[in-house]
Formats: sequence, C-alpha cells, structure tokens
Amino acid sequence: MPSSTQSPHSNGNKMKSHRRGFTLVELLVVMAIIALLLGILLPALARARKNAQQVKCATQLKELHKGLLTESNNDSQQQRYVMPGEINRLPVNSVNVIGRGDFNEAKNSHQNMWSACIAKNLFSPAVLISPAETSSKVGQCTNYNFGAYKPAIDSFWDGDIPDGGGSGGLVNFFKIQGQGANFQSATSYATMPLPNNERRRREWRQSGNSKFVVLGNRGVANGSSEPNVYGASETLRIHGDVNQWEGNMVRNDNSTSFERTFTPEGLDRFGTGNAAVLDNIFLADNGANNRDSLIQIVTQVTGTGTNTVHVASWD
Repeated sequence: MPSSTQSPHSNGNKMKSHRRGFTLVELLVVMAIIALLLGILLPALARARKNAQQVKCATQLKELHKGLLTESNNDSQQQRYVMPGEINRLPVNSVNVIGRGDFNEAKNSHQNMWSACIAKNLFSPAVLISPAETSSKVGQCTNYNFGAYKPAIDSFWDGDIPDGGGSGGLVNFFKIQGQGANFQSATSYATMPLPNNERRRREWRQSGNSKFVVLGNRGVANGSSEPNVYGASETLRIHGDVNQWEGNMVRNDNSTSFERTFTPEGLDRFGTGNAAVLDNIFLADNGANNRDSLIQIVTQVTGTGTNTVHVASWD
C-alpha cells in the first residue's frame, strides 16, 4: 500500500516564521539608555585619563631628578647636579682646558642644562615633555645632535657655543630646526635657576632636603594670584580644571607630591610670627638670602662673569 505524507496543516502549507523588528519607541528607549550610559561613563573616563597623565608626569619628574642624582655621584666632593657652566668652563690664559678654568656663568640657562643632560644620556628628550602638556609652544626634541658632544673642540652638548659663548636665543632651545615659528621650549618642567648664589650652592646638589622643591610642573608667572595673571595662564590647563593650577613637585630627597597651591606644606617659612612668609615656589620671596624654593624655565642668560641676569619664561 503506497505511503502518504500528511501535511502538518490542513491547508498543506508549511509553517512560516515571523520576525518582529524594533518599534520606533523601543529604538528610542535603547538610544536614550546608551546616551545616559555615555553621559555617566565619559566624565569618569576623562578623569581617569587625567589621573593617569598626572601619575606618569610625576614618574617622569622623578626620573629627571634621579638622572641628576646619578650624575652628581661623579662629583665626589660637592655632589653637584649637572651645570653647563661647570662642564664648559672659561679658557685658562686664552686656552680651553677640559675641566679647568672658572665656571662660565653665561652658559647656565636651563636650555643648556637639559641639553647637557641629554648629551650625557641621563634620560631621553621625551621625558622632558609632560603627558599632560597643552601648550603649542612646547614640543619634544626629535632631532637632537648627539654628534655635537666633542670636548676636544670645546663643544659639550647640542647648541653649545665654543670659546666662552653664552646660552643662545629663546627659540632655538635645543637648536631644533623645522618646528615652526611658535616653538619655544623642549621641556614642560620648571627647575631651580642656576645663578651663582646661595640657593645654588646649597641645593643644586645631592642635599636630600625634603623641604626644598627642585623640579616640577611650571606655574603662573612669579607665583601670582592676580586674577588677570592667574586666570590667563596656560599652566592652569596642564593638570588643573581650567580655573585652578595643579602640578607635581619633586623635592631634593626625590619625594614627589601633587599640589594645588604655590605654597606647599612642609617648606620653610621666612620671617617670624605673623610676618612669616610662606615659600612660594614660583616667586623669589627670600631673594636676599636665596634660601627659598624657586623653579622656573630660564631660557636665556645675559651678561658675563658673575654679573648675569636669568630670563625666565612661563606659558
């Protein structure tokens, strides 16, 4: 008897599957939920990114200071940090003698100091740029000429000028070419100025002083709190929330701190009683004795001998 196949439906047609799509209302609800989640997560992600930049910036500053500490171990007597006027000294009886002669104070700008550090391979040029840098005038030196380190011809770093020359101009920080007219600095960081004074003799060395700031994020010109100066400073944008300065500091014991003030706790005061002055790290507020913390970016040194003027830049 022939077999027969019976249809599952009386009309003999197979069952058809039906797929229902999102309605407009459901789609709008999903989009609203996604937008809400993004609104919650994006500020948290931005804050996490800024925190990561701040931590990396502090690490870089410690690395810079460790490089200075490492080099200071080669100076068994004074344990001084790198000082370009000591490296490339003045001639002796009109003859350049490596490691001899009076210090060439005209060379002690920060552009020469950092360039001398790079020439000695204490760290790379990249470490001099904060991951939170915002200024178009600051950029990494990508064409450093290590071949310029030639003591035999009185040249000790890229940008050094033989035979007693000074610090060079403002724009050619590391003798960089092709960086654009606005390029002015190959470092984000402020450092203790290096004129021949008590501050340098006491602290531009391995002093271990936890009350002295030697490196840090640069700040508002002369530590000013004047609204027109403070509010217009580019430095508020480095780690701060646009309207308030924030920055990393390294003290001479290689400890770091994150500050929201130009007068960090733990530093010495100057004066007595109610007249005591807090140490403003961006202001020479103890100028007569030069015992206070002071960090700047000195781009140029003018003058000769011990009579030199250190020209600072801020934003």
